[in-house]
Amino acid sequence: MLTFAEELILLLHDEDGGLLPIQKDAFDCALAGAVLMDLAFAGRIDTDPRALLVTDPAPTGDAVQDRVLARIAGGAEAGDTRLWIGTLSADEAPAMREQVLAGLAQRGIVARRGGWWPFRSQRRRSGGRVAPETVLRLRNALCSDDIPDPRDVALISLLDACDILLDIYPGREIARRRPRIAQLRKMDPIGREVAGAILNIQRSVALALRARSARLRRLLLLFSTGGALAAATTLLAPRIPIADSFGPTLFERLWFDAVWKQWSGYMLLGFSIAGLAAGLLPRLRALARRGGHNGWRLAHAVLGLCCLLLLFAHTGFRLGSDIEAALMGAYVVMLLCGALAGIAVNGASQLRRLGIGARMRAVPIRLHIAALCPLPALVIVHVLIVYLY
Repeated sequence: MLTFAEELILLLHDEDGGLLPIQKDAFDCALAGAVLMDLAFAGRIDTDPRALLVTDPAPTGDAVQDRVLARIAGGAEAGDTRLWIGTLSADEAPAMREQVLAGLAQRGIVARRGGWWPFRSQRRRSGGRVAPETVLRLRNALCSDDIPDPRDVALISLLDACDILLDIYPGREIARRRPRIAQLRKMDPIGREVAGAILNIQRSVALALRARSARLRRLLLLFSTGGALAAATTLLAPRIPIADSFGPTLFERLWFDAVWKQWSGYMLLGFSIAGLAAGLLPRLRALARRGGHNGWRLAHAVLGLCCLLLLFAHTGFRLGSDIEAALMGAYVVMLLCGALAGIAVNGASQLRRLGIGARMRAVPIRLHIAALCPLPALVIVHVLIVYLY
C-alpha cells in the first residue's frame, strides 16, 4: 500500500517527472502534512492544541517517516503542529520528495534516468498521469454517497486544505462536489484519536499557508506604499536645478549625454515591459500556480519601483513639452495608480475598517489600466521623434 506522501507525489507529478503547475508553498506544506498523517496513522505521533507529541519513537521502516519522526523526537523544545508543518516544509521538503521518489523507484513504480526523475511506469501510465488508480479512487469517493476508505477521506481533506484539488480535477467538477467535500471533512471513520490528529494536521497546513501569504501581502503593501510616495513626489516635487559651472555632474551626463540617455531609455522600456508581463502572465493558470498570485504581484511592484528610478535617470523628472509631457504624465500617473491599486488590494482589511468599500478600492485598478492604454502609441511617437529629428 502506498503512503500518503507517495500518493501525493504521484498525484502532483506528470509522466515526465515534472511537478504539475501548483504553488511551491502549497506543495511543500502538503508534503509535510502527508508525512505527519502517515505517522499519525502508524500511531507514532499525537497532537493537541499546544504540541505535537511522539507517542512511539520506534522506526516505521519508511525512510521519510523515520527521518521526520527522529527530528520531532529530537527536538529541543515541543512545538505545535503548525510550527512543525512550517519547519518541515521549509527545511525538509526537497529531501522528502527525493526520498519518496527513491522509494517508489525501488518498488518499480517510477524510474530515474540521468540526474532527474522522468516517470516511466507501465503500471501507472494513463494519459500523462502517473497515478490514475488514485485519481479514480478519490473521484469515486467524491461522487459516491457511500462511506469511503478512511485514508481517502484524509487525503481528500489534505488536498482541499492546501487548495490543490483543482490541480487534479476540473474546476467545474470540484465546484459541483463542494457539498460532498464538506461532508467528507466532517466524517470520523478513522477513530477519535487518529481523527483528531489528522484534523489538527490539516488545519495546521492551511494556517501555515495563510501565514506565508500574509507575510507576502505585508511586503507587497510596503512596496506599494513606497511606490505611491515616489510617484507622487515625481509629480509634485520641484524640478532639480542644473548647475552652470564646474562641469557636468553624473546626473547631468545621464540626462543630456546622448549615449547615456539612450541606454537609460532602453532600460526603462525593458523594465516597463517586464513589469507589464509580471502583471499579465499570472492570468495564465500554470504560471499563477507556479509563482503564486502574490509572488507575481510582488515582482510587479518591485519592477514598478525600478521603473521610477530609471525614469529619474532618464529624465530627471522633467516633464518636457508636447509629446514628451504627455508621455511623462501618462507614465507617472500609470505608476501612481498601480501603486494605489497595490495598497487597495493588499490593505483591503485596513481600508474596510475605514469604510472604503470594494467599489472604491477598484477605482485605482481601473485607472491604472486606463493610463496604460495610450502609452504604447506615445512611446512609439517619442522614439520616432528622437531618431528622425
